[in-house]
Amino acid sequence: MKNKTTKNTVAHYPQHERIQQKTVVAQTMEKIREIITSGLYKPGDKIPTEQELASRFGIGRSSIREAIKIFQHLGILESRVPKGTFLSGRSHISTEAIAWSILLGDDDMWEILELRQIIEEAAFLSMMTRYVRERDTFQPMIQKLETQVKNMKNAALEGSMDKLVQADYDFHAIIIKEGRSGLFLAIFKTLHAFLREEIQKTYYAMKELRDVSQDHKEIIDAIQTGNMEQAVTRHSAHFLRIRGLLSPGTLPKI
Repeated sequence: MKNKTTKNTVAHYPQHERIQQKTVVAQTMEKIREIITSGLYKPGDKIPTEQELASRFGIGRSSIREAIKIFQHLGILESRVPKGTFLSGRSHISTEAIAWSILLGDDDMWEILELRQIIEEAAFLSMMTRYVRERDTFQPMIQKLETQVKNMKNAALEGSMDKLVQADYDFHAIIIKEGRSGLFLAIFKTLHAFLREEIQKTYYAMKELRDVSQDHKEIIDAIQTGNMEQAVTRHSAHFLRIRGLLSPGTLPKI
């Protein structure tokens, strides 16, 4: 009786959905990805069972199981025994894939810097739009930024490059977080190791490490003016400065 039901289920689906001869697990992943991106399922929804997918694609459950395991490792699917397999939210997505993509790719420091700038400038604009309307609610953010500037000053006096880089990174992470884009913050955190290298390289080009805290203090001052254009311009100048430090002879005057 069970076999008869399975045959009817398989016949119900179009022939083009059936798995052809190639790497079965890879093809299975493509099919499951199509299901996920179809829009039929939202984060938190239960996807078809292993048996249903095996019948749909005309393959064994072992291939389905292997494909699902990979999606679980990436944080895309979540297994809840004995309820089944569910589509995860974006916050659960593993950032390892992005990190490995950068490590194994041909992207150079300039491309990573460009990605960082695009992310942070969008977040900064979003943050400033809210700051202009709700200035009083942003005092905790200002205090956090000032704390990182203080950490930069202390690190420069100690000559601690690691502490200086971390304070610099944390300063910008605070801004991105206030931009209220979970995706931007997730990417920024994923790029952590690469950004630390980029930040540190700029320090080697500086005559005085004390300039790091001053540069960031001026960003805070620009934010507190409440002038959108002035703040955005000053923030963008920070990236011009970074590019100048990474390209000797092109450092702009701020």
